[in-house]
Amino acid sequence: RLVCQLVISDNGPGVPEALKETLFFPMISGRAECTRLGLSIAQSIINQHDGLIECQSQPGQTEFVIYIPLEQSQENEL
Repeated sequence: RLVCQLVISDNGPGVPEALKETLFFPMISGRAECTRLGLSIAQSIINQHDGLIECQSQPGQTEFVIYIPLEQSQENEL
């Protein structure tokens, strides 16, 4: 399928290793002041559009890669 790829990156401290497996779960965050819903909501919206979000992180380089289909699947057309 044809998809749009969106890459969001930063050069911060990275995602702690302990959070990588649960990063997209609700109420998971490495910051005390965070609402802990942002990535869970983002993943839900992307999934509703048959997309995918991935995270690759190391200190100094974190990337969130989002794939959104440019064509609607036939299941959604019914």
